[in-house]
Amino acid sequence: MKLGNWDLDNIKTANLPQKAQSAFTEVTSDLVGGDYQPVLYVGSQLVNGTNHCILAIQRPVVQNPNAKLVKMIVHEDLDGSASLISISDITL
Repeated sequence: MKLGNWDLDNIKTANLPQKAQSAFTEVTSDLVGGDYQPVLYVGSQLVNGTNHCILAIQRPVVQNPNAKLVKMIVHEDLDGSASLISISDITL
């Protein structure tokens, strides 16, 4: 860990609701350059399907990565397919 960075290694993985977990797994399997670990299921929003808000740890796939906390909005459409709406950094 670098001086001034938050140590995020002790945050526990969240148990997401089944549909949110499936959607999270689907969208993160397509992302390159980083690994994502869900740490908090914030909630859902009914739209034309369901939006899931998930806080996650993002770890870049590089030597000596600096992990950071991000907010992910994942959309699950009415057919069950998932897409990533946004990833936003959370400043600690």
